Amino acid sequence: MTEGSRGGRRREYASDAERVRAWRQRQKEAARAERLAAATPTDPAQAVSTLAQAVPLLRQETQAAFERLSEVAASITAATALLADPAVLEAHLRRVQADADKVRADAGAEIARLREQLDAALNERADADAAAAAALAQADDATTALAAARREHQSELDRLHADHVATLDAWTTRVEDSEAAHRRRTADLETLVEQQRDQLARLRATADQATTTVGRLESDLAAARAEVAAERDRTEAVRVDLAAARAQVDAARERADELRAELREVRAASATSGSTEAS
Repeated sequence: MTEGSRGGRRREYASDAERVRAWRQRQKEAARAERLAAATPTDPAQAVSTLAQAVPLLRQETQAAFERLSEVAASITAATALLADPAVLEAHLRRVQADADKVRADAGAEIARLREQLDAALNERADADAAAAAALAQADDATTALAAARREHQSELDRLHADHVATLDAWTTRVEDSEAAHRRRTADLETLVEQQRDQLARLRATADQATTTVGRLESDLAAARAEVAAERDRTEAVRVDLAAARAQVDAARERADELRAELREVRAASATSGSTEAS
């Protein structure tokens, strides 16, 4: 999908680096425009001042440019004079000729060396051809012997194949018997596992029942303990009430004894008073 199909602004620069370079160029042009605007006179006085400053600078730049051009002209003059000197050219040509002669001599020596190598290679090729002919003869003999060996080997292979087939049949029979025994053993083990699973299920059911019974017994025990605790509390309360009642009874007895004693004293006093009045 292009930027136009996405509705965005068309890409102006191919990369970020190009955009940065363009920005820097715009900054340079703006600075140059500012310098030109600042250097452009707007009245005769500024024009005179600008000329007064620019003429010496122009003379300096002209002098520097003249010196650089003089150096270039001197280099050109020296090179032209050198090329126009016959003695120099002759010496250079002699050096070039000497280099060419040396290269030619080296090439001749290299060609001679290569020719010697070629002759040696041709001799080696002849020896190799003779060795190849002898090898071909030996190869023919070896081919004949190989054909006989192949026939013997094929008969041996046939015998080994027959032995292999017989051995394979025997092993196949043993494997089939082993697989049948394995299947029977697997079936027995599966039956045993199923029985163990049933027994485990029954044990789990029994355990669940026992858990339920234990829970119920624990609940009954907790209730009985609560009743015993309540009965103990009630018994303790009765004991406290009984002790209070006994204390009250003892107090009542003591009060009754006191009243009896007072009654006896009153009776005795009454009897004494009656006897006195009678006399």
